[in-house]
Amino acid sequence: MGKQLIGLDVLRGVGIFFVVALHSAFYYFGGLFQLDLNDPPVVVTVIGLLLMFAGLFAMISGLVHSLQFERRIELHNDPVKSMKHQIKAGLFVLVLAYLYFIFTGPGLAQFETASFDNSILVELIQNGRFVGLSQERILYVDSLVMLGTNAILCGLIAFWFHRLFPDPKRRKTAYFALAIGLFLFSLLRLPLYEVYLEAVGEQNLGVILGLNFFVNKNNPILPFLAFGVYGMWMTLVMLASRESDSKKTSPGRTIVPVGAGLFLIGVLLYIFLPDTMLERSIDMKWYSIMLAQLGLFSLLTLLCIRLYEDKRLSRKPGKAKIGGLGLFFYRFGIAGLTVFFFESVISGLVYRSLRLLWPELSFTIGQSLLYGLSIAILWGIFLILWEKSHYRYGIEYWYAWWIDRKSSSTKGAKLRGEL
Repeated sequence: MGKQLIGLDVLRGVGIFFVVALHSAFYYFGGLFQLDLNDPPVVVTVIGLLLMFAGLFAMISGLVHSLQFERRIELHNDPVKSMKHQIKAGLFVLVLAYLYFIFTGPGLAQFETASFDNSILVELIQNGRFVGLSQERILYVDSLVMLGTNAILCGLIAFWFHRLFPDPKRRKTAYFALAIGLFLFSLLRLPLYEVYLEAVGEQNLGVILGLNFFVNKNNPILPFLAFGVYGMWMTLVMLASRESDSKKTSPGRTIVPVGAGLFLIGVLLYIFLPDTMLERSIDMKWYSIMLAQLGLFSLLTLLCIRLYEDKRLSRKPGKAKIGGLGLFFYRFGIAGLTVFFFESVISGLVYRSLRLLWPELSFTIGQSLLYGLSIAILWGIFLILWEKSHYRYGIEYWYAWWIDRKSSSTKGAKLRGEL
């Protein structure tokens, strides 16, 4: 099963690469605030959909953390220690998330005022002034907040389900039931979001804080915990297949029909429901997108696992190795958290430098996409050079130190090129 982590790292790297590219494309498109959201260009609709891929990271995170949990149980038979390990990982990401969104994160587009609510460093770079913290930025549940919260909650779920369902087969069924149950329960987000908006308008802090992590417009527990638990179910499906030589236990025989079914239902709902996607409403249209993504992401995850199942990061004779684009994206999967943390600052510095040369610079849609892609490729070149020093002193370096100071963690081994 260890080989399969390579495929997950590649898939995560692909996601981070395109997040970096699309962030820069979105925030530096000169005509952003002049868009007609009732009749937008097709490319804008596609970008909007691609920026909604947080569930992919949630699913990969749930799968990887669950795999590590099961491994530690097998090695040490200590569920409490395994749970604490995962909670430590989640707390690290949560602290990082708030540092990111306060100091280096991207701006929040405010179409009403045709402006951005920027982080401290991005505002300093773009407009030369320090800004305070808005309530929206403090309460914003970005993808890192979601991943940190998911890591903690999935760790608690893994611990209790290991106690309640010692039999892996029953635990696998319980994970699937919980994932689908959480996703169905997420329908409550539709009416609760209206309650949340009313509380924001009335500045009712009690209601705001009570609902924020559950129904906030961006990446809340409902439904993204369902993506994480779904990843945990996939882990047990794949572990079960490793314990049997029968083709009947192949993970594809379970994951493919379930994932394809969820994707098809979501797509059909999307087609027949009124188009409100670019209004970013939390409605059944949004729910259909999440349902389609739940199925699609599981298929993508399984595909990448299969593609890299027999490959190694090795140049030894007789060993299939990763090369080309696979290795390029793998580096983003290993050290992409550092890239994600600083990409808005670097992109802002590059754009500000270009504006010094061409003061009237304003990107069209095509130019902004080219700009975003160029920034992401430059990050990829930086990772090639940084790899030689094993990504020393990056965020992943400190993450590995925090998780296991004896330098025996899987993350640390990957950074050092030992896996």
